[in-house]
Amino acid sequence: MEPVTVAFFGISGSGKGTQVELLEKYLKEKGPARGVVRPEMGNLLRAFMQTGTSLAKKTGEILAAGGLVPSFMPIYMLTGFLNEHFDGTQHLLLDGTCRRPDQSRAADDMMKSWERKNLTGVVLTLTPESAKARLVARGRFDDAKDESIASRFAWYQEHVVPSIEELRQLGWNIIEIDGEPDMETIHKNILAALKFA
Repeated sequence: MEPVTVAFFGISGSGKGTQVELLEKYLKEKGPARGVVRPEMGNLLRAFMQTGTSLAKKTGEILAAGGLVPSFMPIYMLTGFLNEHFDGTQHLLLDGTCRRPDQSRAADDMMKSWERKNLTGVVLTLTPESAKARLVARGRFDDAKDESIASRFAWYQEHVVPSIEELRQLGWNIIEIDGEPDMETIHKNILAALKFA
């Protein structure tokens, strides 16, 4: 199996984190020798915040005030992670990166540096109503607030959708997958779209 690069997208509640995990498990089972690299942006950012550098402190202040992480930060995190853990031969699954167009361009640059082919974006499509119902069902306080949910959806439309289009313009194969069915059905549809099944 040739190494694949798959970037996942979907509004909050679309289940993309679950689908990334299922694809990682599938790839590890089908070709254990190849290896799978999956940088987890949230974990990388949390670890960075513990370093105590001036940039870490400044980033913490921005987040504490409810602001957005500066756009160069995910690029910086991804570059550092790939430099340490990726040699270009493994499968690469991206979740939480390419959230703004400049991040998409940076990720594309990185992939071209490693001469990667099979660049794919998987977009889980889900109505805001279904996504909201899932978020409320999670029972987390911040998920259940209408204004918080509306803000997340608006941010996705404003920043992430153009990022997906940027990857399309750069030659990535963008696949839309219906995010409404059950978890296993979505997983099977992703495998089929990636021509694994």
